Amino acid sequence: MKRRGTALDSELIDRIAGECIAVRVRLINRVVSAVYDEALRPLGLRISQANLLVAVARMREARPADLCRVLRIEKSTVSRDVEIMKANGWLESDPPAGGRNQVLRITPAGLDLLARSRPAWESAQAEAGRLIGAPGVDALKEIAGRLGLGTAAG
Repeated sequence: MKRRGTALDSELIDRIAGECIAVRVRLINRVVSAVYDEALRPLGLRISQANLLVAVARMREARPADLCRVLRIEKSTVSRDVEIMKANGWLESDPPAGGRNQVLRITPAGLDLLARSRPAWESAQAEAGRLIGAPGVDALKEIAGRLGLGTAAG
C-alpha cells in the first residue's frame, strides 16, 4: 500500500500536532492526575476514588447512575471503583449486594479516610496549581463553570 505524501497531509498533521485541544487536555489530565495519585497512594486511594467519595458525601446518598451523570464518567469506571471502595469499607450500599439500583452512602471509615487524606490532597492541590499556574487554574474553574461542572464533587 502506497502512502500519500501531499502537502495537505503534512499541513494537517502539523496542525493537529500543534493545535489539538483534546490532546492537550488529555495530557494535562494525565499529569495532574498523577500528581494527586502519587500524593494519595500511601493512603491506598486514587484521586478518582477520592472524587467519588466526596461526591457521595456531598449527595448524602447516590445511585451509581447519579454519580455517572454528575461526574460525567462511564458506568464501568464507577462500578469498578464502587466495588473497591465497598470492599475497603469506605462506601456502603443498600442493598448490600449492590446492583443497578443500589443506593450508596459514605461510611465512617470513608469519612475518616477523607479526613486523613487532607494533607496529601492539599499538597497535590498546591503542586497542581504550581504546574498549571494561577491563570490556568482560574481558566479551568471558568471553563468547568460554563460546562456546569465543579459543584458536585468540588
